Amino acid sequence: MREKLLVRLAHGAVYRTRWMIIGVVILTILFGALGSRIEITPKWSDMLPRGDKRTVEFDRILEEFISASSIVIVVQGEEERIKAFADSLAPRLLEPLAVPGSESEKRLFVRRVDYKQEVDFIKERGFMLMKASELANMKDLFEDASLAPLLTHINNSFEREYFETEESLSTREKEDGAFMFLDGIESWLRVMERYLRGEKVSPEESHRAADNLLMGDPFFISYDRKALILNAIPNFNLMDIDLMVKGTDAVQAVMDETLKGFPGVRAGLTGTIPLGRDEMVYSMQGLEYTSLLALLSIGVLLMLSFRMWVAPLLALVNLVVGLIWAMGVVALFVPVLNIMTAMFVVVLLGLGIDFSIHIIAGCTEMMALGHPLDKAIREGLLKTGKGVMTGAVTTACAFLALMIGQSRALSEMGLVTGVGLLAVCVSSLTLLPSLLVIRERIKQKRQRRVEPRDISFVFLGRMSTVLKRNYPFTIAGATVVTILLVWSAIKITFDHNYMNIEVEGIPSITLQDTVLEKFDLSMDFAYLVAEGVEESRTLAEEAKNYASVAMVEDISLYLPSIEDQTARRPHIDDIHRRMNDSRIIDLRRKEMAAFQKELGRLRDNIVELQDMSILGGHDKVYLKTGRMVGVIPEEEDVSLMALQRTLAREKADITEGSLSQFVDYFAANVSDPERLNAFQDDFGGYFKKSVLGMANREAISLEMLPPSIVDRYANDDRTLFLVTVLPGDNIWQDARFLERFTDDLDKISERATGFPPVFRALIEIIGRDGRNAAMLTLIVVFLLLWIDFRHPGHALMAMIPLGAGMIWMVGVMQLVGDQLDVMNVMAIPMILGIGIDDGVHIVHRWKREGVNSERTVFASTGKAILLTSLTTMLAFGSLVFSIWRGYGSLGIALLIGVGTCFLTTVIILPGILGWIEK
Repeated sequence: MREKLLVRLAHGAVYRTRWMIIGVVILTILFGALGSRIEITPKWSDMLPRGDKRTVEFDRILEEFISASSIVIVVQGEEERIKAFADSLAPRLLEPLAVPGSESEKRLFVRRVDYKQEVDFIKERGFMLMKASELANMKDLFEDASLAPLLTHINNSFEREYFETEESLSTREKEDGAFMFLDGIESWLRVMERYLRGEKVSPEESHRAADNLLMGDPFFISYDRKALILNAIPNFNLMDIDLMVKGTDAVQAVMDETLKGFPGVRAGLTGTIPLGRDEMVYSMQGLEYTSLLALLSIGVLLMLSFRMWVAPLLALVNLVVGLIWAMGVVALFVPVLNIMTAMFVVVLLGLGIDFSIHIIAGCTEMMALGHPLDKAIREGLLKTGKGVMTGAVTTACAFLALMIGQSRALSEMGLVTGVGLLAVCVSSLTLLPSLLVIRERIKQKRQRRVEPRDISFVFLGRMSTVLKRNYPFTIAGATVVTILLVWSAIKITFDHNYMNIEVEGIPSITLQDTVLEKFDLSMDFAYLVAEGVEESRTLAEEAKNYASVAMVEDISLYLPSIEDQTARRPHIDDIHRRMNDSRIIDLRRKEMAAFQKELGRLRDNIVELQDMSILGGHDKVYLKTGRMVGVIPEEEDVSLMALQRTLAREKADITEGSLSQFVDYFAANVSDPERLNAFQDDFGGYFKKSVLGMANREAISLEMLPPSIVDRYANDDRTLFLVTVLPGDNIWQDARFLERFTDDLDKISERATGFPPVFRALIEIIGRDGRNAAMLTLIVVFLLLWIDFRHPGHALMAMIPLGAGMIWMVGVMQLVGDQLDVMNVMAIPMILGIGIDDGVHIVHRWKREGVNSERTVFASTGKAILLTSLTTMLAFGSLVFSIWRGYGSLGIALLIGVGTCFLTTVIILPGILGWIEK
């Protein structure tokens, strides 16, 4: 049946050339229109199985919660400059922004910008947001606004909160609370010192010092006060691909324009939206560049190999047409591609050219023997067409076998590559023979007579004869090499670090490390969804109990339970009564010594807290206390804190911290309380008013919360609430921590989602799917070859080099220092479909030529499989130059795999032929 089809195709190419070309053109236009509708999504969750609970939940979160899609702006520089920059940039982002690529169109891309605490709400309800235990320990702090008793109360509260309880720094929340308290004290003392030094200070600065003491710094600023974050909430989400690109670029343009007015300030974008934008844009750019590079490289290689330029050019034309057909067919099955399936074009570049090479090799070989055009085309197709069709079907079925996998990354990749490959095969059998006919007729019209020449690779034929003749050594040597590479392959490791497949050096990636370093926060957080405030509170409290969790954010931060509010109300009433009854009394000369003593006591308390932070490994508190009371080494290596502290104490020339300097200055220069009272006049009244405002005993309800808070945690109709869980360590540096963190999330809720759970699930599912698909592929390919060759031995003979080639591939990867990752692990099942062609073509030609034909088979067909291997390696090797390193990782693995499959074919098969014929 195949022979009849091939004969008819040859007849149509020779005698119905025009109609064949017209039909191809019509189909190409049709498929091109279909292919233009293909879309691409950057979401990694779209690679998980359809219906997967993590995918469903993640998509629901993107749809329901505007805060789940964010543009994070990281600003770095000196504190006052970056704060001024943030105040300047935030309102500009809320205006309609110019749409990139359009001079007149503007669009409102950003709904809200979060970069400060909800100061107004905290001033009205602040004490109701504090735990009852904290109020009990700290309420003395809010008893009197006069400086002398206030400093005494600060020390008393300090000692009760941090020295009289064993769990004072036991959690990340408590450690951050201690840091904020220290930061407020430092800000308060810094402004006080400026008054004492006689500097001109505005009352507003003393007011800010009061706010910092009561509420902490309103900005989302880093621990070293050299970086801050603005979180721009867009009017679109991660699923709006076009807006994701335009919105990110528009925000980038406004940020760059604003930076011009702030020399020394640096800013960049990260977060889910910029990262998704960069992944999609850079991966697509990488595919465009690599596809063009692959086409040019393949064309040059074919021209050098065939020693002509027209036929290789026709092969490239045929390949482009085949790719258009493939995209049209793929659009019918998978209209939206993910990051993995988007690279099917490069895969088809490497595989689709194989068909053209075999057809050109067969037809030009017949023409070189002097056959007339019709016979040359017919015999050329008969010699190579069966192998082309068998190779296409077996390779396509091998890819389609990947569809048994649950992950869409693997199953959709198998589907689009399988059907795309069949489309390229059909276009090659219909278009290319017609193009070769047109080429020959043009040559005949020009009356150019080309001397027949042998363009086969004779050296491959000679090598095969030697290997066949010495088949015992050939088989033994191949077996030894395979065993050694098996040993190498089982030692290969898996790289769980997602950042190693991302684009290197772009802000959306590097700034994630900056956020981790400066804020001790991972950008790779997880989500839980609650169907009510109480469930949200329960999930948050449960999450805090796990050591793998650093921090939890949910609506309960601003909406305590009724029970908690009831427990806090007596403390709030006490604070309100005491502060309301207090009077601000000026300091007198004789009280200055007592004030100085309390300053020394404060320094001693902070020194003791520093010692506690050393023992507990609380690096942020250690560094903060060190800057206040003593030396912090420049490298700030907190893993050696105890040793550094000991060495610092032994130094004779210790440089004092900010608090120590202030205490020494006070002792040496201040005796008149006039300037201190001036500070108290500006500070005390405002502090008292603020405390009384925060001591609001009215119960907080959901309706009282400002929209800027509720929108952060609730959906539009307030029926669902988002709980954000931040990991306590870098999930990419330690695979065991990633497993522990996601396992803990599963214990909290089976609906836990976010990038960490999605990525871990993707690794596990792809690994399982790849293993199952590889086993099914081997069975399917064997059955197809058995049917095609009508002999199980011949089918097995064609598959032996494939199995050895796959083993060699993984073994060589380990030898050259490569690791498996979530991208290149898919090369293992894919190589089964790609590498089978070599053995199929050799066995097909050997069966047609007969016994002792190895020289002819490997010289002619061997040349074809060498060229197809080289072109495929060029296509996959071009991925190494992709900007997105995930494609480069997969490209290297496939390049090695195609090379090893070719080597096993030309080395092992001659030995097997020698054994069989003997």
